[in-house]
Amino acid sequence: MIRAVFFDVRALLYGPQGAELLAAVLQGEGISASPEAVTEAMAGLPAEVREARGRIRTEEQEDEYHRAMLPLLLRALGHGDPAGPVLARLVEAVREYPAWWSMYPEALPVLAQLQRRGLALGVVANWEPSLRRFLAEFEIDHYFRVILSSMAAGVAKPDPRLFALGLEAVGCAAGEALHCGPSLPEDVAGAQAAGLRPVWVNRTGIPTGHEVVTVNDLRGLLLLLGNGGE
Repeated sequence: MIRAVFFDVRALLYGPQGAELLAAVLQGEGISASPEAVTEAMAGLPAEVREARGRIRTEEQEDEYHRAMLPLLLRALGHGDPAGPVLARLVEAVREYPAWWSMYPEALPVLAQLQRRGLALGVVANWEPSLRRFLAEFEIDHYFRVILSSMAAGVAKPDPRLFALGLEAVGCAAGEALHCGPSLPEDVAGAQAAGLRPVWVNRTGIPTGHEVVTVNDLRGLLLLLGNGGE
C-alpha cells in the first residue's frame, strides 16, 4: 500500500535553471550573455568561488554567494565590474527566480486529489535552500509534509540518503512510497537505490527503452493509485 508520494520540482513546474537562468537575468539588464557563454565563464571562476556554492545551506548564504559570484561572472564575460545599483538589481532578479517559472496545468488538481486521498506528499529535489519559498510563490507549499532541498541537507540525488530523510519525515517505509520525477539518473535510479517505487514523468512521450513505470503527466498518478496504490 502506497502511503506517501514524493516529487521532484520539475515534475510540478518548468522554467530555466543554472546557466540558462543566469543568462536570462543578465539579458534582462541589457547585458549580452548566452547560456553557453555563462557555462564557460562559470567553469573558469576561481576554485574557491565554485567550492563556496557547495557549502550553501541557508537562503542567506545563497544570497551572499550570488552577491560575491555575479561581479566575477560579469568580469569573466568581459563586461567589467557592475555599478552598485546594477549589481543590486541582478542579485534581486536572481533571488526572484520563481518569476521565470510556471506550473504544469494538471499539477494543482493532482496535488489536491492526492491530499484528499490521505497520502503524505513531499518534495525531494536537487535545489537551493530557497526551495520552500519557491514553492510558496505558487501557493502549493502547504500540500507538502516535507520539502527537502539537497543544498540545505548537504546531500543530493541520486544519493539514497536524501530520500531517507523524506521517508523519516513522513514516517513511512521505502516500499510504501512513490517518487515522481523527470530525470532517469537522479529520480528513477535514485529512488530505486533508496527502495522507493520510481515513476518517471516523461512529458516528451519519446520511449527510451528503460523498464520503469512511466506517466506522460501527473494525471497518470491518479490512475496508478486508483486502487489504493497496490
